[in-house]
Amino acid sequence: MDIHFKAMLGTVSLLFSGALLYLSITHYGVSAVTAVMLLITIMQIGWISRLFQQTLRYPEQLFRALANGDHTLGLPLAHPLRKSYEQARAHMQAAQIDAERQVQFINAVFNHMDLPMLICNEHEQVIEQSSAASKQLGIKINHLQSLNAGSTEAYKFISEATTNQHGTFTWQRKEQPDTLYIQVSTLRVQYQEYKVVTLQPITEQLNAKEQQAYKQLTKVLTHEVANSITPLASMAQTCLTLLPEGQTFDELDDKQDLSLALTTLASRSAHLSEFIQEFRHLSNLPAPKLQPTNLNDLLNSIKQLFTAQHPGVQFEVACAAHTMCTLDVKQIEQVLINLGKNAIEAMTTTANSTPKIQLTSLVNEQGQLCVDICDNGPGVSEQASKMMFVPFFSTKQQGSGIGLSLSRQIMVQHGGELIYLNRPKGACFRCVFG
Repeated sequence: MDIHFKAMLGTVSLLFSGALLYLSITHYGVSAVTAVMLLITIMQIGWISRLFQQTLRYPEQLFRALANGDHTLGLPLAHPLRKSYEQARAHMQAAQIDAERQVQFINAVFNHMDLPMLICNEHEQVIEQSSAASKQLGIKINHLQSLNAGSTEAYKFISEATTNQHGTFTWQRKEQPDTLYIQVSTLRVQYQEYKVVTLQPITEQLNAKEQQAYKQLTKVLTHEVANSITPLASMAQTCLTLLPEGQTFDELDDKQDLSLALTTLASRSAHLSEFIQEFRHLSNLPAPKLQPTNLNDLLNSIKQLFTAQHPGVQFEVACAAHTMCTLDVKQIEQVLINLGKNAIEAMTTTANSTPKIQLTSLVNEQGQLCVDICDNGPGVSEQASKMMFVPFFSTKQQGSGIGLSLSRQIMVQHGGELIYLNRPKGACFRCVFG
């Protein structure tokens, strides 16, 4: 029976008893003793009713307090349910403390974990995520659909995963691309499905493997080609010295042709040997000698160098506030000079009246110090942008194909990267320092 209804019934009973007492005295002439007895009886009935109501209301208050996490209320010492209630309250307190401890432990693990991780429910709502997730992705993830901003394929892969799966995807973080190794694990807890998603960046590892493969390839090629070219150049030079001045030929042109052929063979062999020696730099690049350097001072010195050599090209330097960096000055100078020369050569092939190169120091979204080298030339074609960092590849007739590859290797050895940024006009390369 509802407590409020019982309270109303007790009130009605008191009113009815009072009415009977009044009728008994006024109409039936009941004696004073009898009236007092009736009054005492009515008061006892009222007191018992109120006590009954309080008894019913008190357990309700206790359970409501327990449901709200309030463990301060308790039963009187003489109450028969006091012991059972105290045991139930102790179990609930222990369970609540254990749950809070687990939540704090999970939050601590998520906050100290460098690996980006997301936990989402069956409605693709992200219920937990590590602090590294938003830092790596560059966006706050509240729903899996937010992943569409960086990679539609990655979102589709995670959304459609029904078992433990993994894959590699390109993640476009504003201008700077990245490669993510995504692993999805599914689990069921209390009839609800969850997905645990890890998004591990592997661009640095891929670059290191790629550079190592190029080094091995370059070693093999330079060794084999050098072993063939060196004796050829020596033999051609020797034949030229052995060719007597007074040797008779059927025709004088035959002697001239032979002399020209041997001279050309010796010259081209010598040039090819020099070309091979340049490629040795890719496999024999020394470790950088790191020292604290003000990057803005380095950019200004590069500007002065190019301004003196190329007065027809406009150079601009835009510097960030704090640009102290640990680097090898000579190697980074070589990178910036290579990129600057490429930009100047690209702009001289166009009819641009005011060639312009801008050197900019900045800090990217991941807190890394960067230098952008941008020009207003024709830019780089899509096909060339995919092959530009491959050794031996060049779009120039006299190009060796090692400038960009060597520059990228220098940046990788500095713990960073050299990337090409797609811009509406001109070419732009970004040197990222680790």
